[in-house]
Amino acid sequence: MISIVIPVHNRKEYTRQCLACLTAQTYRNFQIIVVDDGSTDGTDTMIQEEYPEVVLLKGDGNLWWTEATNCGIRYAQQHEDHQQVNFILTLNDDTRVNPNYLQTMLDAYDQYQPCLVGSISVDSDNPNKLEYAGTTFELYTASGRHLAEDYKYDYRELIRQTDHVESHSLPGRGTLIPMQVFNRIGLFDSKNYIHYMADIEFSVRARKAGYRLIVNAASLVYEYVAATGIQVEKKITLKQFIDGFTSIKSPTNLTVRYNFAIAHSKTKVLYFCFDIGRICAGFVLRKVRLMKPL
Repeated sequence: MISIVIPVHNRKEYTRQCLACLTAQTYRNFQIIVVDDGSTDGTDTMIQEEYPEVVLLKGDGNLWWTEATNCGIRYAQQHEDHQQVNFILTLNDDTRVNPNYLQTMLDAYDQYQPCLVGSISVDSDNPNKLEYAGTTFELYTASGRHLAEDYKYDYRELIRQTDHVESHSLPGRGTLIPMQVFNRIGLFDSKNYIHYMADIEFSVRARKAGYRLIVNAASLVYEYVAATGIQVEKKITLKQFIDGFTSIKSPTNLTVRYNFAIAHSKTKVLYFCFDIGRICAGFVLRKVRLMKPL
């Protein structure tokens, strides 16, 4: 049984199209758990009327991604059928997937277990543009890179070279997690990672516990890039960049990145300084490139 956990907030149309993709899956042993964290746009009514089979849990708007996801996982744990193998699939609503998506995830798990299985992300408007294919990083100086670079951000090039990528972390945007992993290492850390990096931190814990982190080339998530929140690569102003250091919605939130450095890096505060230095340098370099004449 796969329990698909989707946290949502005021994105009714994205939620609707995501649910439509999931209900068309060829693999049928799954349930969908939507955690609606205080939506005011009629998301809950739409789900109840159009997808009555979906388990709908509600929050008050203060759960954010991490605790909303944990709520869905706890529900799945409480209703778990111990006579079969059980999984959690974390997924965001601003995505769509192919009808064979769940089957490809299970096939990869069967091949590479014990593991967590992540998804390839491509641009929904340009499906050959590779947005995510795993990451590599080290825990001393915060250096690392996106493995999509190895394939020139080209999905056709990736599948020409390999059927999977082994990653150092996995995002919550399409990751299949055996239920036993939660029993072993706990849930997502909603105390230290309210919205961002809880997925990365969880996958790092899982890797330390001996689980491989596999990104399966056949498991595609079509990502609505413009809807994924604050994008550190986009053209943002200096004020927006600085505000990102304190925003819950920002992947560059200083508290979150400090918590990760202290919990998982080899050099603690030094790692944190390297990490923030890398983020600032990246922002400056992007500004310099924009200033250069064509």
